[in-house]
Amino acid sequence: MICPTCMAVEALLRSQRIPAAIAEDAAYSNPIKVVDRIALGAVAKKAAPRVKRGSTAASKKLSRSLKQVNQRARLKSGKLRKGWTQSKIMKTAHKMARK
Repeated sequence: MICPTCMAVEALLRSQRIPAAIAEDAAYSNPIKVVDRIALGAVAKKAAPRVKRGSTAASKKLSRSLKQVNQRARLKSGKLRKGWTQSKIMKTAHKMARK
């Protein structure tokens, strides 16, 4: 199979008065074929637009309950109140979201 890149390289080399045998060997060499495969692959494989998933009702509910629980569990400075851990915050938020 003759690739368009190889043909173009060969024509370019011959236009510079390089002997036909040398021009052909260089044009149809493996590195030129690799370049052609990469170029054709980039053109042929257009990336499909990625579909972004929207937030679900459950995740919105969890978000709201996390805000409420964080208000109860944190001090004005942002530190956790005594007896509260991040784990306890998440457990409480999940319980609230399920109700």
